[in-house]
Amino acid sequence: MFVGRAGVLRQIDRALHDGLNCLLAGEPGSGKTSLIRALMFQTRDEPIHYVYVRGNEARTAGDLLTLVLQAASAVFRDADADSGRGRQAIELVANLARMFSEAREASPGLRVVVLEDVSAAAGTELFGALRDEVWRIDAVWLVTTSTAQLAGLVRPPADVFFEAQIDLGPLGGAEAAELLRRRMDQPIPDEQAEIVEATAASAPQTPRRLLDLARELAAAPDVGAARLNTVRGLRERSAALERLSRPARMLAQELEAMGWAAASDDRLLTRMAWTRPRVVQVVAELEKVGLVEMREESSGRGRPRKLYRLTPTASFVPTDPSPVRNRSPAGRAAAGLSAVDRSAVDRSVVDHSAVDHSAVNDSAAEGGSAETEIGPGSA
Repeated sequence: MFVGRAGVLRQIDRALHDGLNCLLAGEPGSGKTSLIRALMFQTRDEPIHYVYVRGNEARTAGDLLTLVLQAASAVFRDADADSGRGRQAIELVANLARMFSEAREASPGLRVVVLEDVSAAAGTELFGALRDEVWRIDAVWLVTTSTAQLAGLVRPPADVFFEAQIDLGPLGGAEAAELLRRRMDQPIPDEQAEIVEATAASAPQTPRRLLDLARELAAAPDVGAARLNTVRGLRERSAALERLSRPARMLAQELEAMGWAAASDDRLLTRMAWTRPRVVQVVAELEKVGLVEMREESSGRGRPRKLYRLTPTASFVPTDPSPVRNRSPAGRAAAGLSAVDRSAVDRSVVDHSAVDHSAVNDSAAEGGSAETEIGPGSA
């Protein structure tokens, strides 16, 4: 399902034909993979040889190069190429340079290495430490990464490897509504039209989130109170996400993509380039406004493990994260608190603050030094 990306598609196509290495960044579910597939389909009749690799499991430059070598061997039918396993990264680059040079003579045309979902650690090693060697490979590189990994991946000297860097933003309102209509592939009933309108009017959405909503509507159309909850949840959850810090929004998007996950989940830590204490810190920000749900999972030994997921739209109920004692007098009056009640609440907030402070200190002592950075990958 491809909507609203024609301009980005032209931009990537032009960069590759100009021989420019291209880096495409976007949030999970923003449509990076769909865009790559659309590009490969659109140019299927052109003399372009795509070497496609999904690098989400790669941890080092050697891992990425091994995957590229294996994929290139299949594309160029190089029976003499080895698997690359156990080789040093510099050896793998030399093998790739040889293979692509021979492929140019046997199959004229443009050679494009597509590396999807590259982590900051593996990417900065490949395109930074090995930048000059990789430049010698006769190919153009199209690399995708998540927004959380972007800052780490383009640290110097890797930044100059990519002459074209493209940010794949979320879909706008009209594009979101069009994607929902196409996905449902049928006239939208009146009882569901309000949900489509609410989605289009809410904060910009990723295609994955919209497709999930379309599947929900097609499988079990909301009626009555359930429909009203979905509409309300869409609007209020989008508004709550927009008020959060950038790291909190990034974590929310990862949790939505992954489903239930623990703060110690290796995949989550790798994708965010954070430590466990950093994830716990940002989860707390999401919890304050009701944007995450938590459940415990017991393995039979030790303490149960806490799992988190983004609160579904239909069950989202916003909460006020600000302490009552910080409200204005009018706000306190609106909350229906008497002078005695307000004093008790104020003392309670102070007492809880002291407890929270102690808990934070304990957490920092257990997980290492306390972290105060806010930017992605700062942990």
